[in-house]
Amino acid sequence: MSKSKRGGFRPYHYTAEFREIANAALARFNAKRPFLPKCGATRKSDGGACQNLPLANGRCRLHGGRTPKGDEWHKPQWPSGDGQVAMKKLQNKLAALERQAKSRARRLAAMTDQERARHERWHAQRPVGSSASRTAVKLERSRAEEAATALGALCENSSREDPEYCALVNEIAVLKELLRQTQVKAEAVEMADQFSEVFG
Repeated sequence: MSKSKRGGFRPYHYTAEFREIANAALARFNAKRPFLPKCGATRKSDGGACQNLPLANGRCRLHGGRTPKGDEWHKPQWPSGDGQVAMKKLQNKLAALERQAKSRARRLAAMTDQERARHERWHAQRPVGSSASRTAVKLERSRAEEAATALGALCENSSREDPEYCALVNEIAVLKELLRQTQVKAEAVEMADQFSEVFG
């Protein structure tokens, strides 16, 4: 059979026999779909858990499942220089990056002070970088939370006896947070420098 001009489909794909086979396969998949893993990300519409099927990293295509992997995930992925359409691909990539930058600038300008603070806090808690550095940040944050919980309980029990101890614990927590924010800002400046090298 020769291929038709409709997306590579053959005439057989439009027969009653093929439709019957396809419907049976779809019915089998729908029967087991409720028992397959789900994305689980929080939906914006109602706050519930996303029920879409996940991709390789555990999230669906709408909640980060297509995020590039590896240490270079946060940097622009440039097209290869091979082929006759290489320059066209590069121009399209540069135009897409410029549109993204303008769109982000518009979103930031439209934010209220409270929304901007929440936005900055969200990005500060999710710094870009290599997989090893992100894992280290997560581990440090987890340890800091455990230490804060333990010290908070200890501070609560001993607050009447030693208020200076509680003040020292709070000061240490503030300094650690300032150090983390400084590291995040340094990485953001590095990304901005890379972006400016592209657009001038």
